[in-house]
Parts: sequence; structure tokens; C-alpha cells
Amino acid sequence: MDSASCYLLKIHLLGNHKKARKDVKCFTFEMVVDSDLSNYKDFIESVTYKYPAGYLEVAHVQYYDIVLKNFSEVKSDHDLMSMFDIHCKEKVVQMFVSYCDPSKTFEPITEWEFVGEGQPENTVQNEDDYPEDERVGVHEETMYLTLPLDVLRKGRKLYQWRLILQRLRMTQKMSLRITQRMTQRKRHMKK
Repeated sequence: MDSASCYLLKIHLLGNHKKARKDVKCFTFEMVVDSDLSNYKDFIESVTYKYPAGYLEVAHVQYYDIVLKNFSEVKSDHDLMSMFDIHCKEKVVQMFVSYCDPSKTFEPITEWEFVGEGQPENTVQNEDDYPEDERVGVHEETMYLTLPLDVLRKGRKLYQWRLILQRLRMTQKMSLRITQRMTQRKRHMKK
């Protein structure tokens, strides 16, 4: 997997507005995608497989365009590739997947409050970003455990590597599915 073609998708999953709880705005999860190996159909299938829609509901995909400052809709492979082209510097895309009833008109997202989310400039923290007297522990009894800084840094690095490996495994599974589908299509065309 080429790091130049990998993107972090921060996906905000919005349920049907009439059926969704009023106290929950959305469910957010992250997904690493290789832009060279992804297409619209497989992307939608991977999201709806993990987070299925309700009965007869249809998924609609939008993303926040950082250039035009609006919410563009993704309906095809071409739209997906143009989304990757727009976000080629940041490598982070804020996406929105909305489930809605097909008999009703889709109301696209026109505004969103990115509270504490924003487009991050750098997703990897430097070692100098951590305070020297960092404390770990439980606040209930005001009991803290002070750990040496090098132990904390190693723990954070291990956690970051675990996340990266987890994302790579997901991307490898997705690319394997894509290659399997391509070979099935080739076999089907030969028949």
C-alpha cells in the first residue's frame, strides 16, 4: 500500500432523521482507504456491511469540500476520485453517510458544526508535544501514578502503531475483496 495514495476518512454516520434519537447527533468512525484501489460501490458496501441501514433505507454520501467550503455529494467513482484530488494535501476527509427512506426526497447536509474536529494539520504528534510531568491514574480517590516520560512516550507510540496496523489490515481486506471481484468479473466476461 502506497502512503501517497492513502487517505483517512472521518465518517459521520447519520441515521434516518425520523427514526434517529434526538440526543445523538451522529456516530463517527474512521477508515483508511487507498485511493488507487477504491471505488464507489465497494466503499458503500463496506460501510453498509459494518453499519447496516434500516429496512429499505438507502445510503447517501457527502463530504466537506475544503476548497469550496460546502458539502458535495458523492454518487459515482468520478465524484470519489475528485474528492481524493481535492484533499491530496491533508489526506484527511470529513465524510457523511446518511440513511434515508427511498420514497422521500433526500435532504443533503448544508452545514455542520465541527466542534473540536476540524481538519487537522498534522495527525502525528511530536515527542516535544507532551508535558514532562504527565500523570496517569484514577481521579476518584485522587490517587495518581506518575510514570517516567520515556515510558509514556513508548506507550503512545505502541498505541499509534497498533492503530496504524489495524487500519492497514482493514485496507488489505478491502483491497483483497476488490481483486476478488475483479477476477470474478473477468471470469464472467470470458464465459
